[in-house]
This record gives sequence, structure tokens and C-alpha cells, in this order.
Amino acid sequence: MLRQEYPRPQFVRNQWLCLNGEWDFEIDQGDSGLERDFLKKKFVDKINVPFCPESLLSGINNKDFLNSVWYKREITIPLDWKGKNTLLHFQAVDYDTTVWIGDIEVGRHRGGFSPFTLDISDYVVANEPVTIIVRARDKTDMPQPRGKQTREAFGQGVFYGRTTGIWQTVWLEPVSESHLKRPRITPDVSNSSLVIEQGIVNSKPGLKLKVNVSDSSGGVIDEKILPVEDFTPIVTLNISRPRLKLWSPENPHLYDIDIHLIDDKDKTIDSASSYAGLRSVTISDKAVKINGRSVFQRLVLDQGYYPDGLMTAPSDEALIADIELSMKAGFNGARLHQKVFEERFLYHADRMGYLVWGEFGDWGLRTTNQRGGHRMFSSS
Repeated sequence: MLRQEYPRPQFVRNQWLCLNGEWDFEIDQGDSGLERDFLKKKFVDKINVPFCPESLLSGINNKDFLNSVWYKREITIPLDWKGKNTLLHFQAVDYDTTVWIGDIEVGRHRGGFSPFTLDISDYVVANEPVTIIVRARDKTDMPQPRGKQTREAFGQGVFYGRTTGIWQTVWLEPVSESHLKRPRITPDVSNSSLVIEQGIVNSKPGLKLKVNVSDSSGGVIDEKILPVEDFTPIVTLNISRPRLKLWSPENPHLYDIDIHLIDDKDKTIDSASSYAGLRSVTISDKAVKINGRSVFQRLVLDQGYYPDGLMTAPSDEALIADIELSMKAGFNGARLHQKVFEERFLYHADRMGYLVWGEFGDWGLRTTNQRGGHRMFSSS
């Protein structure tokens, strides 16, 4: 089964359930599925998530205009998740997504390149089956950023085929009622430190935050424990010599970060691992400098396109191969063009010393005013 690796390397929980794989599937060309009771209907096809239905790897390989598509899967929440909140994560769905648990709508999201999370705790019970239903609407006249996806019948010129529906990993995680949000990590080279802004969901009196930094050379470099006195405590981790190593393309050194949320009984109720490189980026005249040194950027234009998966890489190894091929050809980085790339690609770039410039996929965005519609093209 493809794409079973954890999708979010900079905020990893050990306990999770990957929902990639076979889902029931049906195309709703007229976008009338609600009126035709699709919530109770048995779907006619099977699809391999996270590959979009236009792709060969999905098993559907339908390249026509797909105004609306539906997914359905029955799962059982693991018994050892009892007493925990259950988070349902979608790393990317194109474009307008509605999610039901059974026949109860639990959330909606718009945006084909951005992840979203739904807390479905009120609708599931541990060790009992539950049905997840997803509708993704992707009409060509929707005002949305498409990147290099064509509006025509088939890909042509600089535009490739459309991506509709789920195209990155779907997964579940159990968390306590009070739990960690994704941290914001800022390197501070001047002070040889990493600054972590750690958001907390349902912050309560008595909670403590423990954060430490280490690396492969062995042992914890610095650790801080502090009371959680607001919703976003800030922790500064100091890295002193001889463990001080700056990240650079020649030496892409990464530090490991472990984050623990502790209750008033000194029990860890949530934890996650992350990583960061310690480096500075500045601009002087026309020079881009890393750690004060000018770096000449030999960048390839990478559109993140795969013949069999379209916007989705067939495997984690394919992401690595793209970087390796570029570096063997003499490039030291890439302009990631008109697409928000998978986080695992960015992780491999970090650990391999590969520079990237990211663009949001804004080509083809339609806006409407009182005089009618017009099309806006832009790139960075």
C-alpha cells in the first residue's frame, strides 16, 4: 500500500492511524449528491487515497471535468483510544470539502493546498465502527487558486491535468482534552538558540510544558520546564559549543526537539517530536546570505508533477529522487512552482541541504466585481 509514512515530519505524534488506501468512491457530476441521498448510498467505485481520481494511481483515472466527488470509509476507533479526543486530519483536499460522520456534518474547509483538522470526538466511540464521508467540490467556475491545473478538457502547454478531491494523506490521532498545537520554531543564530512558541488547546491551571533539544551526537543539549500560564508559552533552548552547528547546504545539520505537555499530577498527557536547523538568512544588496555568507543559488524550476500521480508523488522515495536528481545535475535548490509541496519533500530538502523557494498556487484565480469577472495571473 502506497503513502503510509507520517505526513508531517515537523510535528510528529507516535500514536496515529493512517487512512490512506482503499475508500468507496463515486463521481457526482451534477453536484446533486445531497439531494440524491449520497450519505446513505452505496458507492459504485473504489479509489486509492491519497491519489486524485484523475490520476492513474487512484485506480479511477477519469480525466474529465469532475464537479463533485464523494468518498466513504468505515473504520473502527482503536480501543486504547478510549477517553481521548480523536482528531481527523486532511493534509490537502481540492477544493471545497465537507465532512460527515455518518449523517452528521462535522466540518467544512475551502482551499486545495492547505491542511485542516476536525475534532470528531463527539461523534465516535472507541472500538465501535464509524463511517467517514467526504464530499469535494471542484467546479471549474469556482473562484479558486489552481496553480498549473488546466481549465480546459486536457492538459496543454504549461498546464497539466486537474486534481480533484483528496490528494495528500488522511489520518487520525488521539489526544487529551488539553493538547499541543503545532509549534512555531524560530532560529536565533545571534544568541545560539531556538525559540519555540508552543500553542496549547484547552489550557488549564496546573499544566507544565517540557521542551528539550538534542542531536545525533548524543544526549540532551538543553531542556526547559515551565508552567503553562497562557495559551502560547514561549521557550528558548540554548545551544552552546561544542554542540553548536549551523545549518548550511554543505552541512545540513538538524537538531531534534521533543515537546511534552504535563498535567498537575506530573503525567505526560501529550507529546510530539520536531526538528529545526540553526541558521540565519539575510539579504545584502542583491546577495542572499546564509549565516552571513553569500550563497549563489542554482535553482531548478520544480512543478511537483508526476505522470502517474499528478500533484501527488507515488512514494516517499520519489520525493527524495527528485532532490537527488537535481543535485546530481549541479543544482543546489529549487523554485517550487505554483503548488504547496508536501511537507515530506520539505523535510528531505532540510536534511539533504537543498534550498527551496516556495510559491502558492495562485495562477488562474478568478475574482468578480460589479462589472463582471476577470482573470488574474501572478507568480513570484
